[in-house]
Amino acid sequence: TQHYCTKLFLCVVCGHSLEYCYCTMSTPPPPQSTTSSVAADTHKWRFGYGSNLGLKTLREKKQLSVKSYNVGTIKGYELYFMTGLNEYVEPAWAAIRPSSHAELHGSAFLIPNAEADGLDKQEAGYNVVDVAFTTYDGEVFNVGLYVPKKPYVEGVSLEAPPSYRYLKLLKDGAREGGLAQHWLDMLDSVEHYTTPSHVRSKTLQLIEEFHSDETRKDELWSAEKLAQHDGSDPENFPTCTSVMQYIVQIDKKTWIFSSWKGHNMSRRNLCQFNGKSVDANDIRHDEPGYRPLPKLCDLSEGEKEYLMQSLEGQLHRGAIIVAQFEPFLADQRS
Repeated sequence: TQHYCTKLFLCVVCGHSLEYCYCTMSTPPPPQSTTSSVAADTHKWRFGYGSNLGLKTLREKKQLSVKSYNVGTIKGYELYFMTGLNEYVEPAWAAIRPSSHAELHGSAFLIPNAEADGLDKQEAGYNVVDVAFTTYDGEVFNVGLYVPKKPYVEGVSLEAPPSYRYLKLLKDGAREGGLAQHWLDMLDSVEHYTTPSHVRSKTLQLIEEFHSDETRKDELWSAEKLAQHDGSDPENFPTCTSVMQYIVQIDKKTWIFSSWKGHNMSRRNLCQFNGKSVDANDIRHDEPGYRPLPKLCDLSEGEKEYLMQSLEGQLHRGAIIVAQFEPFLADQRS
């Protein structure tokens, strides 16, 4: 039977695990108890089984100050993937449903109250339920588990394959944490979303129609003009966003993130794809470092596909291409 280390203690100076501590302390601080070292009124335990699973993601992408990190199980729940916000780019998120004989594997992490409250707001589609967590070494304590607000109903609740990006996040986090091999094998067996041929064909048709339209094809927008279409004055400046070189006008009935409005979201979505904090690494047009924009020739096939799916996610929900984004085109030639 393979044994896994379930405790990871973090340096109080530099925040790295003690095994990889880069601070200048001559000796590391003594290990801290996972359950009693921090007062209950200052920190909270949360349990990750989806995007919150890996320590690297928690610290680098979610920008959380993880005090202690453990891996183990929660009884009575099983993992599945429920339909997400956009079927063309992020079709599904990790979710759980009650199952009397199931065991959910993941990570318990201890974070300051304010950060826990912020994470709870991010996970707005889930309730936080207090449940018993057992480390692989047998230690038991309670954690906050994210349970979907919309209960699973057999034959009614919809499931979907997760994106390549999202599934990779789970698999990388599971391996980083040292989850049980059968859990890794299960995640490896999950198929990720691949754009159907008829969807991609329609996308390419819409792009071709734009380039063939005499009223649209030569329209070039600056970053300043795009920024006017940030949703603050939709009557005079219809809400638009931009992916790669294309500027799309959003259908009035379609919801999009406010951070996308009036903004070229190529850099932001590449940060998302690569597991980086989008808020910490995205740059608006009036901020230093905005140019150059990402160059397609420097991107991997996976990165380019994610941007194409991001464009697809707008075009197939009523958006229309109204112009090309001049800064993006210029930076491709530089």
